[in-house]
Amino acid sequence: MKKIYWFIYLTILLLTNVTLALGVKSDEQSQQTTSEKVVVIIIDGARYSETFGDTTRTYTPKMWNLSSEGSVIDNFYNDSLTYTSRAIPALWSGTWTDVRDTTYLGNQTQYSVKPSIFEYYRKHKNMPPEECFYVLKYISSLWLPSFNPDYGPAYWPTHHSVGQSDKNVSDQVQIVMDTYHPHLLWIYLADVDHEGHSGDWNNYTTAIGVADSIVDHIWKKIQMDSFYKNSTTLFVTNDHGRHNDQNGGFKGHGDGCDGCRHIQYLALGPNIKKNYWSTKNRKTPDMSTTIAEVFGIEAPYVSGEYMSELFVTTEINDQGYLIDNFSLNQNYPNPFNPTTRISFSLPTNEFVTLKIYNLIGEVVAEPLKRTMDAGNHSLDFDASNLPSGPYFYRISAGKYSDTKKMLMIK
Repeated sequence: MKKIYWFIYLTILLLTNVTLALGVKSDEQSQQTTSEKVVVIIIDGARYSETFGDTTRTYTPKMWNLSSEGSVIDNFYNDSLTYTSRAIPALWSGTWTDVRDTTYLGNQTQYSVKPSIFEYYRKHKNMPPEECFYVLKYISSLWLPSFNPDYGPAYWPTHHSVGQSDKNVSDQVQIVMDTYHPHLLWIYLADVDHEGHSGDWNNYTTAIGVADSIVDHIWKKIQMDSFYKNSTTLFVTNDHGRHNDQNGGFKGHGDGCDGCRHIQYLALGPNIKKNYWSTKNRKTPDMSTTIAEVFGIEAPYVSGEYMSELFVTTEINDQGYLIDNFSLNQNYPNPFNPTTRISFSLPTNEFVTLKIYNLIGEVVAEPLKRTMDAGNHSLDFDASNLPSGPYFYRISAGKYSDTKKMLMIK
């Protein structure tokens, strides 16, 4: 009986030509997504099934706790080469880049053909070397950023390569933060990958636990340091995962299996949505593309996309006043393929559910189900797994509810 009711109700909605609610006005403004400082932590070779894919939270309990303070991308993927020597340059370049062999300062090494986020940042912000650090354990032949004539060595980061373990790296990070207070800090933790290759499960998972604690420690350091507090965005991800059990297990990586491709992505910061899990498909080059957007700098060689869904925006109406009534806006774009943005306003803190219905009243997705603060909110809905056609989205928040129609065309 309930399905029949919904079918009649939704069909009437579909056939009506009346606009059902106020849409977002064309001259609404969004708060600019900017941050003064960015810290990046790369955990080499952690498989998603041992990080945010593990709902028991066995190996990364601290990052799971931090996720309530920030955002997680559930579908973040290495979309090309799942080994470190190519994935790390892709992460810092915002694109998959060729690498070239070279001899630099007497050492045989490789460099990236495309410029890095370090080079973009230092050039366009006119920053000295001590404002941009890359901290990692001691490596005699460091992989190098680009020799691009418009960027190149004059804009490389300060490489701080000291110690033999991730714990050593964590100690060095604290020294660098206290001594130099860099605005862009890139941290590379190598032990998880090393222990994975050892073939010892306990050593591998212990290394993940150490990395988990380091992330928590660095975030707490950011919150306790007046230079960084309330002005720093932290991103935590991996270069690649490891083979899933059907493709050889955790001891190796390097192919296209889901275990190697599916990696974690955690974001924390003053402009990052809290307790938000995105199901939008994202990929390795999107990270430095997003960092460039956060800094408001040019990055002409990137191929990734800005991950706007992670960031809080404050919408203002054309009179300049914050919206103080409940409203559900028309999705945009509409029609769409396959992603559209749904925005709404809450006058009070409420437990909010957002459900997507097909024409016969079946729930086909529930992208939102949590308590949210009063204010203006938006989320990106990815309908990649749904067929073309009309759908309805319904929001319920306390005593408020509303329904709108949308159309996906593939």
